Amino acid sequence: MNKELEKYIGKRYERWLDYASYHCSCAGIENEASDVLHEVLCDLLNKPPGKLSELLHKKSGQYTELDFFVLRMIKLNAISDTSPYRHKYKPIPVDANVDYNHLDIEDVTDEERDCTADILEKTNIVRKILDELFISEHAKSVFRWRFFCGEKFCDWTGQESEKELFDCYYKVVNLIKEKLNNISLF
Repeated sequence: MNKELEKYIGKRYERWLDYASYHCSCAGIENEASDVLHEVLCDLLNKPPGKLSELLHKKSGQYTELDFFVLRMIKLNAISDTSPYRHKYKPIPVDANVDYNHLDIEDVTDEERDCTADILEKTNIVRKILDELFISEHAKSVFRWRFFCGEKFCDWTGQESEKELFDCYYKVVNLIKEKLNNISLF
């Protein structure tokens, strides 16, 4: 996301949230205004950057086309039963004939693994191995750029070609794999 768009969203956020609160209140989902707005913003940020720039720079009075687009999407997601938000987050059906106060509900502990914690732990292991490798800082930077930041080599600002960057990256990956083979992760 470019800085101009980020700044504009920050500037308009509170007004958009008020608008979402109003329409969610009218639709009977008062407590979901921020969820509706965030869903709209996520969808917005998945649009092509050129389209976003066009909407941001096309003025209509004191507002931009981006404002009108966001407001339309908020209203649609709040009031339409077939909107992306309503479709994605359908309410749980409730049986009006059941008195939930008189049900015996069994407390079951959830024994599922915490995947996020596992990923964090493994990522930290990779970071530690990378820091301990006897390779150049340049090679470490290339690896960090691709592996941790998720950036593309076509966006790399250095003088190397993408092929050179990939070669360097995969050499580091193989060194880390060798070290990982000597460590038990579970």
